[in-house]
Amino acid sequence: MHVRTDWSKQVVVRIPLNPSTFGQEEKSAAKAVIDSGELLMGQRCLEFEKAFAAYIGCSHAVMVNSGSSANLVAMFALASAPLREEGNISRIVPFALASSPLRKNAIPRIVPGAEVILPALSWPTTVWPVLQIGAKPVFVDSDPATLQTTATMIEGAITAQTVGIVVVHASGSATNMDEVTQVARRHHLWLFEDSCEALGVLWDGKKTGSFGVMGSFSFSSSQISTIEGGMVVTNENPMADQLRALRTHERISHMDSQTRGGRADGEVGFPLGGTGGFNFRPTEINGNLGLEQLKRLSRFNEKRRKVACHFDDALEPLQTAGRLRLVQHNPRCIPAPLSYAVLCQSRRDRDGLRDHLHAAGIETRPALGGNMVRHPAFTAVDYKVSGELHGANRIMDCSLCWGAYPEMSEDEIDYVVSAVQRYFRSERA
Repeated sequence: MHVRTDWSKQVVVRIPLNPSTFGQEEKSAAKAVIDSGELLMGQRCLEFEKAFAAYIGCSHAVMVNSGSSANLVAMFALASAPLREEGNISRIVPFALASSPLRKNAIPRIVPGAEVILPALSWPTTVWPVLQIGAKPVFVDSDPATLQTTATMIEGAITAQTVGIVVVHASGSATNMDEVTQVARRHHLWLFEDSCEALGVLWDGKKTGSFGVMGSFSFSSSQISTIEGGMVVTNENPMADQLRALRTHERISHMDSQTRGGRADGEVGFPLGGTGGFNFRPTEINGNLGLEQLKRLSRFNEKRRKVACHFDDALEPLQTAGRLRLVQHNPRCIPAPLSYAVLCQSRRDRDGLRDHLHAAGIETRPALGGNMVRHPAFTAVDYKVSGELHGANRIMDCSLCWGAYPEMSEDEIDYVVSAVQRYFRSERA
């Protein structure tokens, strides 16, 4: 049983949302880096990038210091001047096929006023990068049954100003990537996948994050941890070069030079120019922790699925009785539950269940960050809404998530189930 005290809430936490999965291997990996004296981004980060790219099934993986940074550097790479030049941009738009009637100069580009479609059920650090590159977010709804947006919702939002689509694979599941990919192809739009909650999720046997021009991942409180960290994956060589440059204020390091095949003179410098950049470098400790965690990711995800199935079986009677709704997964998706999500019938029920579980020492949170249109910071933001956001509102008001971690014991699962059942028995009384 995991027991700790949440001093901010003065409660003993018995069932955390996502406890550490670090073992002796991770402790030894961190110590090895400290003992080596090589602390800044280097060979271990490079090895983790290579292993991660192979795991996802992409040609390149570029590590950064957080999932938020992964989203930001990806958007800036898409908007960067070098990739807008003729001969480059056509190579990174995966659905502008050679047979397309589009001319190169007609390929959608991110310029001020360009529109990017994304689900309102999201997270601020998925939306802010779209705004920070000068584009306009166009929010679409999500299906409360699955927590995912749909291709129909996305296609209904496309206008002459649309340049791209961002999908957010919510809560360890997947958007229908066949349908979304077809929409992107049909309208010649680039496609970006925020997979920060979906590491190891499969759609028709293919990993999320590998369908579009890029995909992002988080390594904080997600399927694996590097304490803090993130990754962007891509199959496009010019995109990978741009990501690596942006990660370090456009200064290509020795590590990046090795990744890109090296330079004859061995020099490093500022080869791309004109874009700017950030200091998003991870540390060697982050990279070495990632190598160890990645070895166990498949086992972690298999255990998460078994925990979720146990919850499904135990809570099905409450769904049959109409007291709550279990989240569905498309049969073509193999999930990797980040937590276990349910939808209550009303906000009153959700808040009551949340408070009841909190009193029992069970940590909870809503699904994702809620409906971004209702986020106070977005009152001063220029955005559009396509259609109604009834699904996003329902998920924001009625969803609740609790832990479904790899080492969750049957006793812990039964403890949560019993607490949920007690709440609904007391409500009925």
